[in-house]
Amino acid sequence: AQTVAMFSAYARTTRGGVFENDQRTPNGANSVLLDGSLAGKPFLFHNPARTIVAIDLQRERPGSQSHELNFQPLLGNTDDVFSLDSTNRTNLLTGYTTSKGIKSGSYLDLPTGPMQTIADFRRSNALTSPFLPNFVQPVGNSWVSPLMSTNRVNQTDSAIAPYAMLDHSVLANHALYDAFYFSTFATYGGIRPDVVFQNFMDSTSPLISQAFQPYFSPLPNIKTVQEARNDLFASGRPKDGAYKTAAQYQMIRGAFNVNSTSIQAWKAQLASMSKSDIISLWAKNSVIEARRSTGTPILSMSLVNGGAIGAPVDANKIDNARTNEWNGYRELTDNDLEELARRIVEQVRLRGPFLSMSEFVNRQIGGDSELTRCGALEAAITASKINDGVFNDPRVYPPITAGDISNATLYKYNTPNAAVGNPAAGAPGWISQGDLMRILEPAATVRSDTFVVRTCGQAQDADGRITARAYCEAVVQRVPDYVDPVDAPSLNVYTDAGANQINKIFGRRMKVVSFRWLSSTEV
Repeated sequence: AQTVAMFSAYARTTRGGVFENDQRTPNGANSVLLDGSLAGKPFLFHNPARTIVAIDLQRERPGSQSHELNFQPLLGNTDDVFSLDSTNRTNLLTGYTTSKGIKSGSYLDLPTGPMQTIADFRRSNALTSPFLPNFVQPVGNSWVSPLMSTNRVNQTDSAIAPYAMLDHSVLANHALYDAFYFSTFATYGGIRPDVVFQNFMDSTSPLISQAFQPYFSPLPNIKTVQEARNDLFASGRPKDGAYKTAAQYQMIRGAFNVNSTSIQAWKAQLASMSKSDIISLWAKNSVIEARRSTGTPILSMSLVNGGAIGAPVDANKIDNARTNEWNGYRELTDNDLEELARRIVEQVRLRGPFLSMSEFVNRQIGGDSELTRCGALEAAITASKINDGVFNDPRVYPPITAGDISNATLYKYNTPNAAVGNPAAGAPGWISQGDLMRILEPAATVRSDTFVVRTCGQAQDADGRITARAYCEAVVQRVPDYVDPVDAPSLNVYTDAGANQINKIFGRRMKVVSFRWLSSTEV
């Protein structure tokens, strides 16, 4: 018996579409494909980790799928192809051969503590589906799938699939942002949620998300913090409807308006984790290590499985330096942050003002352009070139060109530009929009709730001459309470038929939090 070929079915790799001689097309009868036949971005658009994988080989293009099927001739030694180590691990991600592949990489994320932001869903695999397109990390991110047209979020294309395709990213962001948030009134450190709430309201200890500060205003049926606790919790657990009313007990500490066109304001917001301590659980031997970052860390996982990319590598912790790109995290310098902030401001001026967080996070819908292929932050990341220094070995991460995906038998893309570029895009070492949203939330907003109001008053004599003039300044804050406290802050007065008419007209209450007289030199 002699082995002559191998039939395989496996997840897509970043080295797909490249033959053994590194040519993009077969070069003679002896060209052998060892590392995947299909070019693509497996960390963005080809999610293999689904409960059901349905592939119609007769009607669906192979290039659209999360897995690929190969019948590969074996012309020589098979050891490189079938290589296993002592723990039965094989090579993956960047190829399946020992010379090109690696044995560990972080793909999805199971949060290690209470979720704090909508962007925590980005690698959770929460939106899996047996149907195309196969987004890997749709929430918080904004890339359009190459299968979708940029002017659609619901599309039927019989040349790609015999069913309707949905842009899960746009639809998920639209459903989640502006409508939900995480209060972090959750079990943490062995403390029950109701006790966490009580301690927070009493200012005994902060929440895991320190962006919040307590707010309490007595209501007709809730006059004390203890009554509020009983209203939200039963037997230490949140009641079924608690998520609808929890927000009336919290306010954001230092909200940030994403319509800001101040480069320094954006830089300061992005640098909020500068010089912070990072906990790593190393992929190779499960060693837990704490390290003080030297710059501003950008984390792709709730618990990273490697160190800072570019830092000295300890061979006892990872397979090799390249593996760290697939498990670790990035640290940005002050110059990186400055350039990124400048590019974000350019996008805000180009696309804003944003009227909702969903509009800020999502791409625009329309003809194929930068505006419709990704959202503002993603476009700014690309323009800043902060990802150009990683995954730049063309032998391992061969850039995808338009010619690589031009074969109509293998690929049918409505937005081919979305598939062009670095095949490692979206990996842990690649900074994405969702990673930045993880830093900005929950403080990010599209409107202000605190206003500075200045006014001038003057007196005139009978001849119209000004005899006196005075200037004053007031800081006014919008609070959760309605003008008439008969309605709870959690009530939607515009949809509830029983809501107070005054509240429908005037909405939330405004409070003067400070007042001062100004001198003429301050105006």
